[in-house]
Amino acid sequence: MEKNKYFIDDFTDCEWPAAVPQDQPTFHHPTGHNPPLLSEDYNSGDDDDDSQCPDDVPEVNLKNVLTGIVAIVTGRNKDTTQHTLPASNLAFIGSGKDGDTYVHPSVYIPSAPPLLEPTGVNYNAYKQVLEAEPPDWLRDSTAKVCMQCSAPFTALTRGRHHCRFCGGIFCRACSKGRCLLPVKFRERNPQRVCDTCYDMLDPLQGVLINTISNAVQVAKHDVMDWTCTRGWLNLPVGLSMEHEIYKSSNTLRNYCQVARLNPERSIPAAVLKGAKGLAILTVAKAGMLLTYKLGTGLVMSRRADGSWSAPSAIISAGLGWGPQVGGELMDFIIVLHDFKAVKTFCSRMHFSLGAGCSAAAGPVGRVLEADLRAGDKGSGMCYTYSCSKGAFVGVSLEGNIVATRMDTNLQFYGDPYLTTGDILLGTVDRPKAAEPLYAALEDLYSRLVC
Repeated sequence: MEKNKYFIDDFTDCEWPAAVPQDQPTFHHPTGHNPPLLSEDYNSGDDDDDSQCPDDVPEVNLKNVLTGIVAIVTGRNKDTTQHTLPASNLAFIGSGKDGDTYVHPSVYIPSAPPLLEPTGVNYNAYKQVLEAEPPDWLRDSTAKVCMQCSAPFTALTRGRHHCRFCGGIFCRACSKGRCLLPVKFRERNPQRVCDTCYDMLDPLQGVLINTISNAVQVAKHDVMDWTCTRGWLNLPVGLSMEHEIYKSSNTLRNYCQVARLNPERSIPAAVLKGAKGLAILTVAKAGMLLTYKLGTGLVMSRRADGSWSAPSAIISAGLGWGPQVGGELMDFIIVLHDFKAVKTFCSRMHFSLGAGCSAAAGPVGRVLEADLRAGDKGSGMCYTYSCSKGAFVGVSLEGNIVATRMDTNLQFYGDPYLTTGDILLGTVDRPKAAEPLYAALEDLYSRLVC
């Protein structure tokens, strides 16, 4: 099979740091590598020991702890010096009709230019980084102290972490960042790197996000019929965004088939026309009197022009109480009928409370629910339509916790600064990997609305 080739072309004019002069000294990385010097703020590894962790760290004992608590309570630890802050320009903040403030869409554009000029000086300044080869990792026994702060490693409080870009060994505090790596590393998920390598790779993240991230790849799984197990059975937990996209596409297509055979059981056309967003989940439910639920899925919002936003991954866990017994696997389609409900799903975590009636016998069943959801971004009413498989019957009071899967979004989009609000309400482009999902949405609306 021919290997994938990535090219950086059709570049736009952007402001980039000036190229490094040839006579400028290069930075000596702690591991022995000499990556290109991108800023004068880097310190040479040959500097004095003052660049290492200070030796005058205050001793931690009961007296110092009590003294610190008293200082905090009495306010003596506050700095009495008045600092004059420069006037800030708030032109990027606007006010909506409902009184809510919003951030101008230009803020959501990545800080790094999306493309580089292959013949310009700017490209040459970063060419060594873009064409870097995977390093040979140092053995764990090579270093007993962090290669950046020289703090000794311990079994519990300060473990070893390899930098995926340079191969050095660092402590957790000196390797907090995660970045997409150049093409030759053959890694599409953001990887842990040391602080020095992070400063080198961060300006190139705009290029790498638009070329090698999971979101810009063509969907690999698009077969949704009886010849594929995934075509008729969705697992309740998806391990990646690609899996969630496949599950949601399959749920929409299966629901279209059920609606075509039984129009009275379909989602009302008026509800679909007014939907401001959809949340699609697969949830497993089992128990007697007290039931337990767990599942994953994704959520999307509908923009003003009628198009759908990029998907955001979510996970749901909950309890149900009432006269009920059995177990079932449910494919939920939650209709968000206003922007308040969409803002609720922008929260890192929100709660839902509602009542439902379930009946499943064999491969086809019905679950009808209405619930109220509330989170730190707001609250809203949602309607839930679903199909279920299994043996279950009952009426119950349902309580759920829904949380955004930040790690899943990071692995898919490759941008550590991307929030759920940016995905659902911002200007994030529709990912190529989600094309099966958008095709299923168009099919749903063409059959049920038109």
